[in-house]
Amino acid sequence: MNTNNQKFKADDLYIDSLPVWAQIRAAILGKPGVVRLLTADQGYFSIIAPSYRSSNSTELTKRKFDYFSRGRFTNFTGTTHDTYLGMIGEKAIEVELPDRLEELKNNADGTNSTMQDFANAITSEVLITARSGVLVDPPTLAGGTLADANQALPKWIPYTAENIKSYVVDKDVLVQVCLCETYYQYENGEYELASQERVLNLRDGVYTVTVYRDGVQSGEIIIPLVNGRALDFIPFQFIGSENNNPSYDRPVMFDLAHQNLGHFMLDCDNRDNLHYHGQGMTNVYSNMGDEAFTELNPEGMDVGAKGKNMFEQGDRVEILQIEATGAIASEMLRDEQRMIMLGAQVVQDKSSSKTLGGEVMEKNAATSQLKRIASNVSAGLTQCAIWSADIMGVSSDDILIKVNDKFVTESMTFQDVLAMFQMVQGGAASLNELQEVKRKANYTDKTNAELEDDLTNESDGMSETEAALLLRIEQLENPVSVDE
Repeated sequence: MNTNNQKFKADDLYIDSLPVWAQIRAAILGKPGVVRLLTADQGYFSIIAPSYRSSNSTELTKRKFDYFSRGRFTNFTGTTHDTYLGMIGEKAIEVELPDRLEELKNNADGTNSTMQDFANAITSEVLITARSGVLVDPPTLAGGTLADANQALPKWIPYTAENIKSYVVDKDVLVQVCLCETYYQYENGEYELASQERVLNLRDGVYTVTVYRDGVQSGEIIIPLVNGRALDFIPFQFIGSENNNPSYDRPVMFDLAHQNLGHFMLDCDNRDNLHYHGQGMTNVYSNMGDEAFTELNPEGMDVGAKGKNMFEQGDRVEILQIEATGAIASEMLRDEQRMIMLGAQVVQDKSSSKTLGGEVMEKNAATSQLKRIASNVSAGLTQCAIWSADIMGVSSDDILIKVNDKFVTESMTFQDVLAMFQMVQGGAASLNELQEVKRKANYTDKTNAELEDDLTNESDGMSETEAALLLRIEQLENPVSVDE
């Protein structure tokens, strides 16, 4: 075994990005992830709990625990992430592969993940960190039979942004990628999770793989062979939010996540303030001693609304309570508006007026980035399929992998739908016009010819147009609550 020592330094942008990615992941996870992040030192992007004066560490720990326990985290980031992912994944992925690669549709990564699941996972990572990667690992055929060779397929191994430690590009050619991995090692009767680095190199035009554990080379240098020949490129595909180059793209959800964490801190401040200062405090001004007060009030002082207490002449009682300034609550509302401006997918009050142009611009801004991400994921996975075809020695001419990039945003109100139905009933619009409106409103994706056939075959006297509009009206009149 070769025991060469090697240390691979992480990219500077990788180190700078770690706290950024940590904030986004914490915000998506929800309050448990956010509290864990805020109570630890996570670097210069961190928002930490307030400091309290005390020499008692136990008291400080409880004080911070109470501070975060009272706060309520509204997960704008997680909801937006799930909404965006759902928009891309609402339609099935389109996959066209040669017969020899058909099994990749059902088992892309060797762990029985379908191509749809695999694409959704990659898309989710790009939404979170704007960076992901896929290693196309050629099948290992050493010692196998001819039948094994015919059945073996490359495995697509996904890597998160945190797992891609560094890369080197020389003269526009990817010559090195350092990947962080974990594995289980068995020691003293127990399995322990350990880390290793898998380094992909292109040296003298030959693709090699080397594994390092604790900076020491583990095993021999691997030269993956395809039909007895070494690859002359590194089969690792970067997928990002802006492009599929190895460069670091800007995480599209960071500003929203950072604002979301600040909103949570304001909520903690507000509830902490209300806990200690929001309730009235009873102050008694009296010259009576304890014994005299106890004699007059044997049950102690009653501060209830119907309480009865005995005092001497000249004594007085005051209720002290802070005045509500609304500063924290107002800032929380401003934070919520900022998050909406940053693309947060939340239910908004529709009472405020908004021009059609403003509505269209807002929707376009929310979906333009999604379209780019969908395009990048499609291009990246298609390239992985092309490499797989080359490895298997089959044609890659007709390969296509395409995730959904057609996003329909419902903007029609109840009045709009009712007006459309009345136009159908009154004959004020042609059937072709209504069919076009139906397609734009996402009521149907059928062509005019298909819709005409449906109308011809109907026997109940109601057209598909009328039925669809009646159903939409019923849905708008009786909306389903989110809590149901």
